[in-house]
Amino acid sequence: MPGIEIARAVYDGFAGTLEQRVADFAVALEAHRTSVGLPAPVEAPLVEAIARAGGMDEVTIVDPPAPPTPPDPSPAAPPLIPKLVVVERVGIAGKLRDARAALKIGRPDAELSDAELLLRERWEAASTIAQDDVQVRGFLAALGLDPDAILAA
Repeated sequence: MPGIEIARAVYDGFAGTLEQRVADFAVALEAHRTSVGLPAPVEAPLVEAIARAGGMDEVTIVDPPAPPTPPDPSPAAPPLIPKLVVVERVGIAGKLRDARAALKIGRPDAELSDAELLLRERWEAASTIAQDDVQVRGFLAALGLDPDAILAA
């Protein structure tokens, strides 16, 4: 495995001259071994390190990491249906009175369980209904209605 890793940007910074500079420096080092009284050749620190490590065969050029993949967008929220549309569809199906009776609309709060009161309050407060609202889908099914048809966009 090559012993020196250099970033692609550093390699590119030598503008295509790194290999030749390393080779030339290696030759100069070899010639200096037999010289007497001459100063040692000098090169850029990276060139010297590569030459002393054995040349370009010991180099791995490392590309920058790929930019992170953006996360998948969150799934789209289910469409919201205006409650008025739902009420009209329940009425057209002939189940409006059954729906109001099941919701106990008009009955005093004290006569309702907490769950019944919560269901009624949610129904009365809502202006839109999500197509995947589990409670509403169960309520419509309990009325004998097809939740997919009533909550269709």
